[in-house]
Amino acid sequence: MEWKALSPEIKHIIDALQLYQLKSVIIDSRIICVTRLEDGIFGIQNSCPHAGAQLHHGQCNRRGIVGCPLHGYKFDMKTGKSADGNNYKIKHYPFKLEDDILFIKL
Repeated sequence: MEWKALSPEIKHIIDALQLYQLKSVIIDSRIICVTRLEDGIFGIQNSCPHAGAQLHHGQCNRRGIVGCPLHGYKFDMKTGKSADGNNYKIKHYPFKLEDDILFIKL
C-alpha cells in the first residue's frame, strides 16, 4: 500500500463533510465511503459484503461505526472490522494531511 495525493476536487468534497456525514468518492476506480470524525478523515469500501448495499447511505455514530442501510450490519470506519462480532471485514483507507495536501493510503 502506498500514499496517493488526492486531487484538489476530491479534497474539497472531503473538506466540506460535516462530522459523521458519509459521502462516496471515487479514487483510482475504487468507490470509497468517507467520513469526518473528531480525530480525522476515514474511509472504507462503500459496498457491504453481506448484500452489497452502499454504505454511504447508512448512518455513522460518534464512535465511527457505520450501519448498513439495508440490514444494519455495522463496520468500524477506522479498521474496516465488523462491530457486530461476526467475521465480516471490509477494506479501510487511512487519510493524512501534509502541507495542505490530502493523501489516502491505497
